[in-house]
Amino acid sequence: MANPKTHTAQYRILYRDTDSMGILYYARYLELFELGRTEWQRDEGLRYADMESEEGKMLPVVRAECDYITPLKFDDLAVIETTVHSWTATTLCFESQVFRGPGGELCARGLVQLGCVASDSFRPSRMPEKYLDLLGEQAPEKKGRRRQ
Repeated sequence: MANPKTHTAQYRILYRDTDSMGILYYARYLELFELGRTEWQRDEGLRYADMESEEGKMLPVVRAECDYITPLKFDDLAVIETTVHSWTATTLCFESQVFRGPGGELCARGLVQLGCVASDSFRPSRMPEKYLDLLGEQAPEKKGRRRQ
């Protein structure tokens, strides 16, 4: 069985990202997850902007969850590791882990599920074939809805 490819992205925590306690504001973790999945697509030669302009499809978030383990602070380097958790022809779920620095402490983990919709109607739609082909090659064992 193939092991899904892990994609890595980095982000340096800025002062503006922190709350009054000096730690990364809780909602910013979802932004780190977004960075991770956007870079996953880019690393695979896919651009989200092209999906909308060329295919007429979008992948809005339909579910998100985050477990906060230990806080990130100003100037920490967040390392975001992203893998495919599960997928179908119309949904794609990513699993993300955020670490403090390369090989560092696990700070947060979560899942974000996306649903493919037609950009003109927002009705459910099949993902573009190049996405389905990639998922079939990289993560065939992840096909199907998984209990999260």
